[in-house]
Amino acid sequence: MTFDDAVEILYRLKTGVIGSRDVRHERPHKPVLLLAVFDGLAVGNARPDHVSWGEWLRARFRIYFEVVRSHNDECSPELPFYYLKSDELWLPVVATSCGELPLSTTPLARDLDTGRVFARFAEGWQMLVANPMYRMGFRDAIVSRFFPHCRPKLAAQFIEPSITAASNRVVIEEDRAGDILQGRSCAFRRRVLEIYDYQCVACGLRIWMPERELSFVDAAHLVPFSETRNDHPTNGLALCKNHHWALDQRLIAPDCSATWRVSRLVDSRRSRGEEELARLAGQELLPPAETAYAPDRSSLEWRFSRLLT
Repeated sequence: MTFDDAVEILYRLKTGVIGSRDVRHERPHKPVLLLAVFDGLAVGNARPDHVSWGEWLRARFRIYFEVVRSHNDECSPELPFYYLKSDELWLPVVATSCGELPLSTTPLARDLDTGRVFARFAEGWQMLVANPMYRMGFRDAIVSRFFPHCRPKLAAQFIEPSITAASNRVVIEEDRAGDILQGRSCAFRRRVLEIYDYQCVACGLRIWMPERELSFVDAAHLVPFSETRNDHPTNGLALCKNHHWALDQRLIAPDCSATWRVSRLVDSRRSRGEEELARLAGQELLPPAETAYAPDRSSLEWRFSRLLT
């Protein structure tokens, strides 16, 4: 298990989606519990091979949950404690007179602080989460992927001697920064391409060779990561390399209604390429199958405001 492998798993946590229409969103429970667990590891209230089901963990969960909760989210840490096992990340167990057994259901209130119920990280994870620097990277990845708009409030709650906050971002030692950002970048691309089924949202081009993990489609940020450190899929679009280039050059941009607009600098008389770009004007973006990942309105507005006129 490498750091990049771990970030990939974090970006693809099986969170589930809840709500309808404008309030449809990912459940925050699994990433919130991991933030609480990292705090426990930092202060010695947990070990990579023994994360106890206890009131301290529940209290840390509540602190983060109150920051990120939305709509009808219920504060139920027992759910992610049990269901994180589906993400190749850890195993919840119960100590019995016959030895340790996999936990068969969500832990109960009566199990709190008894020492009987705990979870252990999968073997490949244990070395990584024991390292404060990697925990710092995991926190940053979780916030970027799931809660970018809550970054300052979440960062203020982090417990880790080696982490400081500056300009609302986690400060990472230079020798590890490249590894951490590389893992994040690859994970963002894979997640966005999956959401859009490897199809360009401008022209519909789809080339995906799973045996080689080869696609002609890129994941483009609506608002650059350097601006907001936002890796939520609602800040991303799947674009073929031609339309990704045109977006970066500010020749095309979606407006707040998810309709393509084209810069007046594009002259369809000059070349077939510019003619194809010009025909994009007025067409709607191809939407993702899951509406919870549809482009965020504020991100669309930011991108449209940069279109060259």
